[in-house]
Amino acid sequence: MTVSPQDPALEPFDDEQFEQEVYELVRDTAPRLFAVVVEYRAGTKDADAAVVAWGLADESGGAEVIQMESGCRWRLAAPDHITRYFGRAEDCSPRLVWLASPGVDGDVHDRAA
Repeated sequence: MTVSPQDPALEPFDDEQFEQEVYELVRDTAPRLFAVVVEYRAGTKDADAAVVAWGLADESGGAEVIQMESGCRWRLAAPDHITRYFGRAEDCSPRLVWLASPGVDGDVHDRAA
């Protein structure tokens, strides 16, 4: 995806409009940031949660993920695949928490894995 140069024969150069187009290009093609959260004892008074990894999902549908504690990295075909590596113990459930959707500024979206 690119921002097309404006045809100077059609209208005068509009720096503000071009900057808006560049911003929208960046926003719409940016990788989506998510956290891998493991919940412990969900639904009980002792419930707890921890962010165990961070990931970036790209336009191809794949994801790059880095584990917080060890620095271990994964390249996955889909973001949801990372949940296979966490929460294997009883009373643990991993899920992805998305910080923003494509084309949306500042939203938080949570999705169970």
